[in-house]
Amino acid sequence: MESRLKKLTVSQIIYYIVLTIAAVIVILPFIWMVSTSFDKFDSYELPYPPRLLPSNPSTFNYYIVFNNLNMLRYLFNTSAVAVLSVVLNLLIASLTGFCFSKGKFAGKNILLLFILSNMMVPFESKLMPIFNIVKELGLTNTYLGIILPGVMTNAFFIFFIKKFCDDLPGDLFDAGVIDGASKLRIYAQIFLPLMGPVLATLTVLDVMNVWNDLLWPMIVVNRDAMNTIQVGLATFGTSSNMQRHAGVSTAMSVLSVLPLAILFSFLQKYIVQSVAATGIKQ
Repeated sequence: MESRLKKLTVSQIIYYIVLTIAAVIVILPFIWMVSTSFDKFDSYELPYPPRLLPSNPSTFNYYIVFNNLNMLRYLFNTSAVAVLSVVLNLLIASLTGFCFSKGKFAGKNILLLFILSNMMVPFESKLMPIFNIVKELGLTNTYLGIILPGVMTNAFFIFFIKKFCDDLPGDLFDAGVIDGASKLRIYAQIFLPLMGPVLATLTVLDVMNVWNDLLWPMIVVNRDAMNTIQVGLATFGTSSNMQRHAGVSTAMSVLSVLPLAILFSFLQKYIVQSVAATGIKQ
């Protein structure tokens, strides 16, 4: 018994050592990026060798970002696009997934297969048709024009909600029907509250997709006042030869990552619940 406990203790120590090393490997680049953003240096290149603590602590890089660049506007635009995208995607995906899971109508499986086949087509191959649609609708340089392709092509969210509803007990739907509730009421009062952890997970995924998207906003937007954060990071230059100052770049990167970190810290509990719920069977 003692040897078994000793062996278990050793294995636990090794386990935590491995986890600690993995955590350090993951978080070290972010710490270095934050440190560099508060380091004032004259060179356009990053200091070499890399240092975890700034040799000349200063908020100079952030001063340049907020006074010489439209950083606040970029953050506002991206936040507005993310909020609109989340609202539309979750509303459409939850309704559609619920209908495919509990609804009974002709051609349901064929229609679902057609929607899911959209996941197999790369976005780049659909770029021109989608752009022509957005342009004809007069939605270029608008928030709706930026989020429309994501709403039109997001079959994964629909499939995710459908699978979650499939795993819920069918008695929930039958009980609502027996009580005389309409399908919309069953969706809104029974199934939608149960989707909370899944919707939180999809919120994080959708915000990450919008926040990190560069290709589509760069195509559909041609005014600096409408640029998102990734377009702003990709296009700014601080010298005549278009070199980017490394300190300013890292400051912009920190500001672009910070909202995602805050969002994840608030929703991580629901993400864990969503993962755990996938193991619940009827």
